Amino acid sequence: MIEIEKFIPKSYADMLENVVKSPEFQWTYCPSSNNQSAPQILKADANSYESEQLVHTLYGENAKRSPFFDIVVTFFYFLEEKTGMVVDGIERIKFNMLFKKAMGDDAYNTPHIDVPETNYRSLLYYVIDSDGDTFLFNEKFDHKKALTIQKRVSPSKGKAVVFDSNTWHASSNPRIHSNRIVLNFVFSVK
Repeated sequence: MIEIEKFIPKSYADMLENVVKSPEFQWTYCPSSNNQSAPQILKADANSYESEQLVHTLYGENAKRSPFFDIVVTFFYFLEEKTGMVVDGIERIKFNMLFKKAMGDDAYNTPHIDVPETNYRSLLYYVIDSDGDTFLFNEKFDHKKALTIQKRVSPSKGKAVVFDSNTWHASSNPRIHSNRIVLNFVFSVK
């Protein structure tokens, strides 16, 4: 797991925030923050809950899905510069927006993994300042024991976190701010 403050230049971060707040940027409603059709990658526990979210898919099912794809694909150059990781293929890229929800500080959306294979990484980029931590657990997909928290990452504009895609993790809704917006990349590495 790598946490990187100021992943992209401030002017680029400001431009992305303005794009997602513009009227031309369209969001799609999803009744859950997780893929409910793939229960094998979900792991509910006593602290988890389900939450709806808005999504804007930039890349999925092996194709561009948004005219805004080209403004974020450059993230992979920053990733290589800051971590040395070289992208081999893209699984998906999407924006996720969660809304304010009155939940406890230790509560989180149902933990999940992005991809069970070991050569995939996930990058979360925080588009705006908010609350609603990302919970990263110690356990990988093939571990059958109860989840234990490795780290909580608090959203702040410009920050990115990179981790193995087969790591159990969970978002949480903001309790103070009106929403939480992240840019989510899942990709294979060379």
